Amino acid sequence: MARIGRAPGAAGRREQDGPSLAVWISAGAGVVVLVAAAVTAGLLLASGAPAVGADEADTYASAPACSDVPGQRVRELVPGAALETSEQGPMADAESSTCVWTSVGADEGPPRSLHVDFTAHFTDKAGEVSGARAAAKRLEELAPIGELDGAAPVPELGEGALVWPGTSDGSSAEVAFRRDNMLIEVFYGGHTDRRGGELEYETARDGAVAIAERLAASL
Repeated sequence: MARIGRAPGAAGRREQDGPSLAVWISAGAGVVVLVAAAVTAGLLLASGAPAVGADEADTYASAPACSDVPGQRVRELVPGAALETSEQGPMADAESSTCVWTSVGADEGPPRSLHVDFTAHFTDKAGEVSGARAAAKRLEELAPIGELDGAAPVPELGEGALVWPGTSDGSSAEVAFRRDNMLIEVFYGGHTDRRGGELEYETARDGAVAIAERLAASL
């Protein structure tokens, strides 16, 4: 999950008018870069190891596709949204998918970005760590982020679910939660352009939690 700068594999995304998405998201590197680093490490590890499929005990055998994210809700949060990144592939003992919608340069409203990352964790080859346990451990690793100002648990999304400011300027929010062996992470943010449209943290938080709840219900 690359919350700071750009999503994995996004090098080919089209050029945008005005400030680039990389510029305004990277303004709040902080702890979120640690989250991105952990997933990047998993991708690098997977590139040198054979993919491991889901075990019979794993509830989810694959990561959902971007088409599984409710389109109406995406358009509400990101007016004029364009799907700029849609990737799915293996990681070490897992499969992940990354979806990024942005409205940078769109006429419908100010620049907004929505990232949704799914990671289906699988039981390891030795059968010692279940996919559900691996996903729970990954969520536990995010617990220190809960100490940030503005961070809070999201009990309606289950044990360990968190929401926190995605960038230090308070213009974005990120949510992480788990369903069995599936880890879901949602980032929603934006910035003010020449037409106004500042996104406050509370609004970003509510938007990120709302789509996370929709995803949880659909899973």
